[in-house]
Amino acid sequence: MELTLAKALCRLPDILLKIQNDFLLHSLCDYLYDLSCDFTNFYDACYCIERNQETGDVQINKERIVLCEATARVMKCGFDILGIETVEKM
Repeated sequence: MELTLAKALCRLPDILLKIQNDFLLHSLCDYLYDLSCDFTNFYDACYCIERNQETGDVQINKERIVLCEATARVMKCGFDILGIETVEKM
């Protein structure tokens, strides 16, 4: 799941170049939708913060948190291009 999301994030420059060449913004909308689906699958399957049931210890997976932050930034970038305001919290 992490690799799928990371690959999707890396596609942003290609999408922006495509938009620059053909002036069709729907490519960005399609990309953002696909990215949100990839993120949902990642979020459902991969925990960023886990608690050990036996010891109560908390384990934080920083790499996964970085993927979450990168996804938020890419989504915000795409929304800014489309003129859509983003929310801070849900």
